[in-house]
Amino acid sequence: MSNHDLGTGVIDAPVTDGQEGPAATPSGVSTVVQVGTHFFRQRYLFAFATQAEVLQYLRTQSSDIDTNRQAEIMEAWVALQTRVAELLNTEGGLADTITLSSIPEEYRGTLEGFAGDPLFQKSFATLPTGFALVEIDKLVAAQRAVNLEYVDRLVASLPSEPSMANLLQVCVSPKRQMDPIQHLEMIGQSVHVFSSPNSDIRFLGAFVKPLVPEDLEYAAMGGIPAAAVIAFVGYGAAPINVFQVGRRVVLNNGFHRVFALRSRELKEIPVVVQQVRNPLLECPPVIAGLPKEYLLNVPRPVLMKDFFEPDFAITLQVKERIKTVTVATNVGQHDVPA
Repeated sequence: MSNHDLGTGVIDAPVTDGQEGPAATPSGVSTVVQVGTHFFRQRYLFAFATQAEVLQYLRTQSSDIDTNRQAEIMEAWVALQTRVAELLNTEGGLADTITLSSIPEEYRGTLEGFAGDPLFQKSFATLPTGFALVEIDKLVAAQRAVNLEYVDRLVASLPSEPSMANLLQVCVSPKRQMDPIQHLEMIGQSVHVFSSPNSDIRFLGAFVKPLVPEDLEYAAMGGIPAAAVIAFVGYGAAPINVFQVGRRVVLNNGFHRVFALRSRELKEIPVVVQQVRNPLLECPPVIAGLPKEYLLNVPRPVLMKDFFEPDFAITLQVKERIKTVTVATNVGQHDVPA
């Protein structure tokens, strides 16, 4: 089954490279400058979104082609709400029946190698952590949208029949190939801008760093350096990881890989499991835009399987974007009484 066939409905958008441009002048030069001409295919789980959320999403994220179909899309959304309500009623408690099982003993050495990696240890230092095989369909999945072009890349990179060894590398290895990051220093502003097409780029914190002789090469303003502050920009932890809260398992990272593997008919995958024993203190207040109160307490929250329910998700053309991280230095120097 291809990604293009997943849960497609009658209101899917036609896939084009762009939109028809304005009429040209007799000289052949357009008189109007187009705004927003680059798009990618996205799968949007609109059936579980609120009416206001769908309208806002269409207005701010989609192409004019999809915005012009707003009435049609909203009519489909209304028609689906009866099915959604029935599902919420008949599948109450389904999220709490998810199965976690042990990864075969023969891979113990591989898992111990991953767990011993300093990058893994730093990424998962705040909660008790282990490895397990988890059912995909019953994962609580807060994310609403899937970049189908990225999913196509992921699927193409997988073996035709992934082995457990393959899945461990794809799902729980602390290191994997990531998109390159671009950097620009704003002249005279002490501002650095980093960008990536991967939305997982993020600021990873700033810390005081003990000076070493090599650091003096970066002391562009001269003087006698006494301290250095180092700031990190990069990507989040590579492993697919989940929060286990009681009997419920919430997907925290690796959504596109989970979607890609499910589209290949896999039913369970290895993940890193973070044990949350005190949700009030240990669970993030918001995951992928949805509050933890909804994800943890509603009898039937949105699940990974909903993306594969017929007509629950639609394909949109969404504005292509990159994510930026801006790091600025602000210094205050004052004379004050001792």
